[in-house]
Amino acid sequence: MTIQLPDRDTRTYADILDEMIASIPKYTDKWTNHNPSDPGITILELLSWIEETTLYRINRVPVESYINFLRLVAGASGVAEVDRMLNDPGIYRYHRQILEFLKEVEEGDNKSIAEIKEAALRFLKSRYRAVTEDDFCQLAIEAADKVGRAIVYKSGDNEKVEIVIVSESGDGYEELTQVVTDYLNPRKLIGTTIKVKRPVYTDVAIDIRVVCYHYTTPEKVEKDVRDRILKHLDPFGGGDEGTGWPYGRPLTVYEIAQIIEETGGVKQSELVRFDSGEMNVKKIDGLVNVVSTNIEVVKEDDE
Repeated sequence: MTIQLPDRDTRTYADILDEMIASIPKYTDKWTNHNPSDPGITILELLSWIEETTLYRINRVPVESYINFLRLVAGASGVAEVDRMLNDPGIYRYHRQILEFLKEVEEGDNKSIAEIKEAALRFLKSRYRAVTEDDFCQLAIEAADKVGRAIVYKSGDNEKVEIVIVSESGDGYEELTQVVTDYLNPRKLIGTTIKVKRPVYTDVAIDIRVVCYHYTTPEKVEKDVRDRILKHLDPFGGGDEGTGWPYGRPLTVYEIAQIIEETGGVKQSELVRFDSGEMNVKKIDGLVNVVSTNIEVVKEDDE
């Protein structure tokens, strides 16, 4: 929540002078001439002008103060110190960004107050320390461009944090696990043990029989059904929330049937079967790997 600073510059010169003159009787009854020609009123006019100017200045933070705050946030001051910190290969992304911005400022690039605020807030809102599950997931994705998703896997060992990373290309796990581990180690709390590993996939073959309306094209219905099922089971955009198939969640024929019947042109789903068996629930160890989708589509008139 943004801190709302008080507005100090709310009184004009005339307001201040009128308040001073009105307070004279509280201190003495001998000062009766309140005209501008009176030397005492001239002094009050001078003091009123000084107070108005002081309030105006107090109410405005100069650009140099914002730059000093930027230096404080970045932890550096001066081009030499910024360059020294930028040469550290272990510096993380958002710290490097604010240091590069500060270097431009130190070298004389006139940045606006809005730009300075944006740079400081972007750094302050970034994650560094890995404490919560969300911290571990976000930092693991940040560690390498090829990591498309990260999951904190709850194993039986409560003393260890296991992070499952999903590669966007589906390979390169040996290198990626080491990169993510090296990135997370300096960010975890003391005493926390982490293990980064590749995902486990469970193969699933799906057999489907669908009845479509007489006015639809069976080929299009087949394609739409297949696309929607594969999207639902996708490791990156699948699941009910569209954030990827929940790691280790079982797969049921009922949810597949619902997806089929919500597809345009489908009248009803007659059959959903996993691995040519009669199971209603398929146990999934990790993520889903659909090895085949055999879809038979018949029109309602052909039943």
